[in-house]
Amino acid sequence: MNQAQMLVLQVVKEQYNEEDLEELKQLLIDFNHRKMQQHLDQTVAKKGYTTQDFENILKGHNRITH
Repeated sequence: MNQAQMLVLQVVKEQYNEEDLEELKQLLIDFNHRKMQQHLDQTVAKKGYTTQDFENILKGHNRITH
């Protein structure tokens, strides 16, 4: 197990009711979402992507024909 998994196990070793477990689950989801968004934002900034780049990707303008 990695350090994060061990930390979560230490936190959840207590008995929680369903409401508390749902709250904990949402906290972990929110944390993961924030971390993924930060990584995405850093990548977009590093690559210099623009809104137009994403619009082109969505429209399929970057596809290679075979």
